[in-house]
Amino acid sequence: MYCKNCGEENPDEAVFCKNCGTRLKEEVKKAQVIDQPQTYEKPNNTASKESSDSNPLGWIACCCIGIFIIFLLSAIFSGG
Repeated sequence: MYCKNCGEENPDEAVFCKNCGTRLKEEVKKAQVIDQPQTYEKPNNTASKESSDSNPLGWIACCCIGIFIIFLLSAIFSGG
């Protein structure tokens, strides 16, 4: 194997050039090797999207109405 930098001949199993020290073999990182890109397919269910992306003001209004009903019922049944 010849060095790309200085042209020195090196053994095939050498990682660095014995003359100039340049790396002879590029290391392939596992993160760079991808056989097939992974894709995410978004589900085509609009009912679940509407319930998960609903307006937070709607939740606040429901909670307030629920609390009002609880106070109303407690006032009725407590005799007050």
